Amino acid sequence: MRRLTRALYGKQIHHPLGPDFGFSGRLVKKFLDDTQGAEAHKLRPLTSLSVEAVCDGFEICQAHLGSRLYPATDWMNQSSLLAQILDPVFLEVERNAPFWQKVRGSQPVASFGDEPQMQDEAAPPDVARMIDSFRLGWRNLQDVWGLVLPPGTLLELGKLARLAPAQFHMSDALWVRIIYDFALGHRLRMINADHLLRAMTPLYLAWVASFAIEMDSAMPAAVDHRLEQLCQAYEAGKPYVLSRWRWPDRFNP
Repeated sequence: MRRLTRALYGKQIHHPLGPDFGFSGRLVKKFLDDTQGAEAHKLRPLTSLSVEAVCDGFEICQAHLGSRLYPATDWMNQSSLLAQILDPVFLEVERNAPFWQKVRGSQPVASFGDEPQMQDEAAPPDVARMIDSFRLGWRNLQDVWGLVLPPGTLLELGKLARLAPAQFHMSDALWVRIIYDFALGHRLRMINADHLLRAMTPLYLAWVASFAIEMDSAMPAAVDHRLEQLCQAYEAGKPYVLSRWRWPDRFNP
């Protein structure tokens, strides 16, 4: 969600979801004051911490503390994880719409320490299974996707589903529109939020497969450059989400 946070809130934070945070005394006081008011009955998710600091005008910085070891990603069992992450992220997008609709572009934040080198996963993703999962989703989830995605996007996904694995490629613009459309669908409560977000899994796997194919054997510097291009695509797509957010019934490309 680094790229979504950057595009919406205008700050180039590498890890907006943490999991490690440091707070000023003033920000801690704000959080404590919130717990005494209308927010007292709610648990504060990690997704909200950096976003709230940005929206309330606090200064943001980030520190690189060395490489973190993560367990191997189980790419084919992402539905629950996506729902757990995206539900609070999209709730924050809805809650902070008056702020992010005014933001244009993005700025780097102060960074301390040496940024760790990108490390390869122990086992590369199984691209063939990801593409098969996407094609299965295309056959079985069109009714759900059609509640969220406009006809033009569904047409592009249909073309993607017919591509041979060697030619399989999801454009940045398409992926960005999908993310923004699902954020809007979550806001409009078209169907149960958990069901909606789980239905996004084959689309996410399609993007991962496309990126893995494109970056196969690429050097870390090339991967970093490619991820920066994706960040810029999120920013370039912001007028799209602004239009759909403000006029969801009238703007339907």
